[in-house]
Amino acid sequence: MFKFGYHIILLILKAAFTLKKSGQETITIMKALEHQHQGKFDSSAIKKAARFQGVQQVFINDAFVQLINRNTNTFERTSNKLYFILTGLYDDIIDQQILDEKSLNQLFEDPSLAKTDLFETKVLVDVHLSLLKRVQNIADYTSTLANIHQAQKDSLQQINSTINKDALLDITLRKGGYSLLMCRQYIDLPSSKELDICWYHLGGIIQITNDLFDIYKDLQEGIKTIPNSVKNVNEIQKVYEQLVNNFIISLQHLPFEKRKIDVLKIKLSPIPAFGYLAIHNLIKLQDQHKELPNLTTVPRKSLIIDMEKTANRIKLIQEAYHVYKAN
Repeated sequence: MFKFGYHIILLILKAAFTLKKSGQETITIMKALEHQHQGKFDSSAIKKAARFQGVQQVFINDAFVQLINRNTNTFERTSNKLYFILTGLYDDIIDQQILDEKSLNQLFEDPSLAKTDLFETKVLVDVHLSLLKRVQNIADYTSTLANIHQAQKDSLQQINSTINKDALLDITLRKGGYSLLMCRQYIDLPSSKELDICWYHLGGIIQITNDLFDIYKDLQEGIKTIPNSVKNVNEIQKVYEQLVNNFIISLQHLPFEKRKIDVLKIKLSPIPAFGYLAIHNLIKLQDQHKELPNLTTVPRKSLIIDMEKTANRIKLIQEAYHVYKAN
């Protein structure tokens, strides 16, 4: 318990002292891109990139580089910021159908030849080309990028669809898994199949956790996900527990000292804990019934988990400890 508490407290303190500064640096980069390309990011896009790049940096990237006894450097942290700007733009282009599929394919196949007057695509090409210059293994990077692009195109099947659960889970895991593997490309870690597998499993957990927290929003937008389409909480709980188990096994197979892996496990434990927190919320909705109610009829406040509340933050740490000790 002491070891767990010690590293979690250090993690919380690091987040408290670095997230605001990191977020402001991301905003500065985005403002420079606005000036350069004569356009404006949506305010929600700025807020999203500024917030999530910092969370990714502190809770994942910084945790993994400790395996090789160092901290991430300025170059790596800037690359991570650029990546979150890129993915935000890419998601908007896909969701808002700013470009047709053929144009989007051409853009990623050879961004240097892209000709566009749209602010979003001009910035996308600029950031994409910048990131290409920052990675060490171009072949791995472009392969991962192609897998993300395919997963995103496949995810269009989730809109107002009757897609089956297996296909839905496959898309979900590929979206999350390959997205996190992209982040891995921006930090200098040893080339390792075991590391790739670990990051892929963690990415799948992050994606399905996002879906658990976005149930209300996704229902409003007509997007089908595993969490908003199951009839019984046991279904999603079983799927999630298997994903967490796969991730923990992949952690144990990493080619590093056992004590370092154990510390990494502590630092990463809050990530699957978020998912368990959301699942427990669904359990309350199901209560003594055999099935969940029709989630479209459930009030927003019953589907939203406010992580600003102290009680929920305490529950998160408790769940993280359970993840650490139970696996």
